[in-house]
Amino acid sequence: MSPAERALAYVTARSVLVPHGCRYWTGALTSDGYAKAVVTAEGRERTVRVHRWLYEQLVGPAPLPASSVVAHACNESLCVNLEHLSGASQRANLAQMAAQGRSAGRAHHGRADTRGPLGRAQAIQAALRDGLDLPALAVAMREGDPRPLVRHALADGYDPSAYLAAVEASDPSAAQLPLF
Repeated sequence: MSPAERALAYVTARSVLVPHGCRYWTGALTSDGYAKAVVTAEGRERTVRVHRWLYEQLVGPAPLPASSVVAHACNESLCVNLEHLSGASQRANLAQMAAQGRSAGRAHHGRADTRGPLGRAQAIQAALRDGLDLPALAVAMREGDPRPLVRHALADGYDPSAYLAAVEASDPSAAQLPLF
C-alpha cells in the first residue's frame, strides 16, 4: 500500500461520511475545532491537522509551504473530505471567511456558530459517537448556528438537500458581484 493509500485508509477509518458530503473526523481535536492526529514519518512522530496532512499526502506537495493553508469549501473545520479541501493563501482564506460573515471581531456579522468552532465540532462528534445518527446530527448542527434558514432547514430533522440549500442561501458573499 502506498503512503497516500495508507493516509486515506487511516482517515476513512476515523471519520464518518454524512449525506451532505462532509466526512467528519471522530478522533482528537485542536483547541479551535480542527481534526488532529499523531503521525509517524521517517521514524519521527508529529501532531498534524488532519485535513492539511491528508491534502499533502494525496495532492502535494508534502510538506506544503508554510505560507499556504488548506481551505474547507464546506467551512466545516471538522471535515476531512478531500473533495472539500483546496490549497489557498491565508489571505484568500481570510477574505472568504470575512465575505461570508464568519470572522470574529469587528467584521463579524453573526454567522459564526455561537458555540465556537470547538464547541460545534464536539457537538457533531457526540452526535456521531455511535455511528451515523441523522436526527442527532441535525440537532448538533442546528444548535448554535445563528443562521435562521439553516436552523429552519434542520428543525424537523436532517434533510441534506434542504441543509445545503439553506447554507447557500445564507451566504452573503454569494449575492456580491465581483468588482473586476
